[in-house]
Amino acid sequence: MDAQQTLILIKPDGVSQGHIGEIITRLEKKGYRIDALKVTQETDELLAQHYADKVDKPFYPEMKSYMQEGPIVAIVASGVQIISVFRRMAGATNPSEAAFGTIRGDFGREYADEKLRNVVHSSDSPEAAEREIKIWFGSDFNN
Repeated sequence: MDAQQTLILIKPDGVSQGHIGEIITRLEKKGYRIDALKVTQETDELLAQHYADKVDKPFYPEMKSYMQEGPIVAIVASGVQIISVFRRMAGATNPSEAAFGTIRGDFGREYADEKLRNVVHSSDSPEAAEREIKIWFGSDFNN
């Protein structure tokens, strides 16, 4: 099987709570490679590109606000079946429903302001990974 690449975002709550190292450690313990990493504060334009399918949804302004609460760590990681495996490692989208032992189950929680903060994002398909990596790391990115 060929290795895949995926985009992983450690969202502002994951960064502010100090989970960057643990998330990277979990990736490395599975034997996956980190091909690129950067800390960034995101713009309206980049988030509109990344969430192009959600920009017109009523929840998008709240999502954008959350993604701009603080720095984000963007990672390109690679390995065989990394897309599906990391999504299992991340756990259910809603942290309250995520199994313990997953990133969201261990580090995520619900907040009084009812914003969905779920620690990480990861690409859901090879096509999405290719598109998202170009958005976050530029069209010339290659490992």
